Amino acid sequence: MELALGLLAVSAAVAAVVFLIAMPRIGMPGRTTLFLRFAAVSGICAVGSSAMYFIYTAGGGILSLVLGDVAMVLAPSLLLVAVSVLDGRSARRTSLGVAALALIVAVVTATVPLPGSLAVKALALALACAACAVVALRSDIEPFGPVRLIALTSAVYALYSVARVVVGTTAGWTSPLYLVGFSYAPATVLGGAAVVLVGIAVIRLRFGRRTRSDDFVCPHGSVVVVGDWDLAVAAYGADRVHELVAELRRAALDLDPRAIEVPRGAELTVADPLQAVGARLRDAFGWEAEDLILLVDGASTAAVRTQTGPVWQRRWWNLGRS
Repeated sequence: MELALGLLAVSAAVAAVVFLIAMPRIGMPGRTTLFLRFAAVSGICAVGSSAMYFIYTAGGGILSLVLGDVAMVLAPSLLLVAVSVLDGRSARRTSLGVAALALIVAVVTATVPLPGSLAVKALALALACAACAVVALRSDIEPFGPVRLIALTSAVYALYSVARVVVGTTAGWTSPLYLVGFSYAPATVLGGAAVVLVGIAVIRLRFGRRTRSDDFVCPHGSVVVVGDWDLAVAAYGADRVHELVAELRRAALDLDPRAIEVPRGAELTVADPLQAVGARLRDAFGWEAEDLILLVDGASTAAVRTQTGPVWQRRWWNLGRS
């Protein structure tokens, strides 16, 4: 019990320091630093949950189980906040949702006996992992590879968490199938693999190479994007800027049905696309002059990755991205 209380004190102190430093600055410059902070606390929670479960199996009592469940749910939830911050989104509402989810899990684990609390925790894990996967897939973060790795890892663990509940409720929580594939040991192994993969992705995001603007070649298509993303977010807020990007893409599709989505804008093949898209946004979406000055030729900025050759298909990883 003393070890459990000690780990609780250390985890609470680390989380409190990170949140007190990070929360007042969410949405402000320094997104990479904030991302690394939240990602680090996410990793601490993942490791701490395993320690709590070990203590619980050694007779640590209900407190260690509550701490383990909360820490396990916080791991993907804080990763969700980290990805949101790095993408320039406002993370305050997400953080409130994370706190609410952790509180629900804590109350259920403390009051509902196993395996009921286990089912609730698994579903909460699935929800947090699925949300993280969706946000990562929709993000405009470069390099894209590590973000897709986070999305894939989160999606797989979300499916695994749902499968735990399905197998446990249908075949039984003590059935051979559940014990072999979904009990504490295999869940810990898969969770450890997920932590390693996410850690690799975080390192690659921190130190990976970004695409250089002079490598962007688009001889047959023209790209219109929101240029200075940080300035736009500071002026309008992240949510409004993403709405502007969505309107930009709809305007591009109105002008060219073959237009495809690229990060922060769209690629289309029309004469003088910047002027054409601006006119369409002004007439159909009510953009004002201060909105239109955000538009730039995407081939002239490193904010996007363009493609060579004609516009011919909409790639699945750009669907819904804003």
